[in-house]
Amino acid sequence: MMQSVGIIVANLGSPASPARKDVVKFLGDFLSDPYVVDLPTPLRQFLARGIIAIPRSKPSSEAYASIWDSPDGPLRRITSEVAEKIQENTGMQTVVGMRYGQPSIDHAVDELSDCQTIVLAMLYPQHADSTRTTTFRYLQRVCRGKTIRIVPVYYQENEYLNALVRCTKESLDDDIEHVVISFHSLPIRHILKADPTKSHCLKSAECCDVESIAHETCYKHQCQMTATHLGNALELPYSIGYQSRLGRLPWLDPSTIDVIKDIAKTGVKRIAVTCPSFVVDNLETLEEIGIQARAIFLSLGGEKLQLLPCLNTDTQWIEFFSKFIQQQLDSL
Repeated sequence: MMQSVGIIVANLGSPASPARKDVVKFLGDFLSDPYVVDLPTPLRQFLARGIIAIPRSKPSSEAYASIWDSPDGPLRRITSEVAEKIQENTGMQTVVGMRYGQPSIDHAVDELSDCQTIVLAMLYPQHADSTRTTTFRYLQRVCRGKTIRIVPVYYQENEYLNALVRCTKESLDDDIEHVVISFHSLPIRHILKADPTKSHCLKSAECCDVESIAHETCYKHQCQMTATHLGNALELPYSIGYQSRLGRLPWLDPSTIDVIKDIAKTGVKRIAVTCPSFVVDNLETLEEIGIQARAIFLSLGGEKLQLLPCLNTDTQWIEFFSKFIQQQLDSL
């Protein structure tokens, strides 16, 4: 007989509100994570809670305010809706756990106190230590004495890709000339650290196309695979970019903004942007692309930038993810 099982639907999190004090706390917690800023602890804390969080809090607060559509904001609201639908599909108690902010992973574990097995279902299709590893390691620390099952990456799963392609096609306006497929960027050092061979990732221009065990944890390779499948299915010209850089260290490129600027220079007037490293819409999609990037494109002579929605609560996606979660329990 299957033991009592609960599901944590995990996401990165957001501030409690757009208020500056809440944004300062959120940024400080986020940037203090050694999986996000991999510097020695004293320097990391100094940078995170002082040098970075405080100066960035004002523009970040204004950015959050521009997209805050409910008491919880879009990311928490939609993540909760995803969890509710997964519970309906699986029949298992399902709660939300944010890596930073509320409802926290600690709170999620408390809600599942009667469950002997906890399934961690992260809303990150691709692997990155700054998303998946930090969430799993934190859950391990606060959830001792229980069995933890991890839902693996799903960037390559056919049903996920089918949902992504269908949702993108249905959302895409007929007059779009070019699609930008934008992923959250990562520092180059994160890519190199995640390479178990220490000799494959970013060592050649073709590294993502040459078979290697490194691909199991290579964020760039996994993004490229998702983008190639999606771009080919759309039957439109497409480009790949990486958004949301922070600081001066080298990050994955080209940047999404640079890609959009280059497209504008070619005379293309109508583009769409999709962001498949995010499953639910959030600040990086709604504000960074939907407001900032749109303004830049229009200022350069573009006529239209359509922000395509994330999968959010799409029925086909929810059905896939619910089944994918249940597959992790087959051996129990």
